[in-house]
Amino acid sequence: MRCGGALVVVLAMTSVAQADDFALYDRLWPSIPSSRQATLGQQLQDTITELGNQLGYHLDQLSAETFEMKFDARKRKARVKFGLFDSEYATFSVDTLIRFKDGLAQFDARLCVGIADRVMHVNLPQVEMLPTEYHGERGVQLRVPLYRRYF
Repeated sequence: MRCGGALVVVLAMTSVAQADDFALYDRLWPSIPSSRQATLGQQLQDTITELGNQLGYHLDQLSAETFEMKFDARKRKARVKFGLFDSEYATFSVDTLIRFKDGLAQFDARLCVGIADRVMHVNLPQVEMLPTEYHGERGVQLRVPLYRRYF
């Protein structure tokens, strides 16, 4: 009889402990949300894009619309424009598209120079920029193609 009573007590204690474990698991690891929401990384990218575009807007206003900046952190792109845009007498502007990948920044720039109605558009060669270090000193390495050959 003692064996049967001890068995009932052990079984009763294990079922209560097991129920407490399930409640603990549900509280510590909630279920996956049913709605599709942006991940934390995407939320950070959106915030960085918004802050960068606000900075660009204010710089544009302060420079009398001679300096523009637009960012897209999700696509890892930025556009920077500066100069005299479509002035009545002269035009000088530099329009740069910057792409970031693997610690490398690639610049595709276009230069526009003109007097009155005559405007010349020059596509500059693609310049790459990446951080570097030499004997403990940090710096920037610029890669400018002087000669390209395609096959």
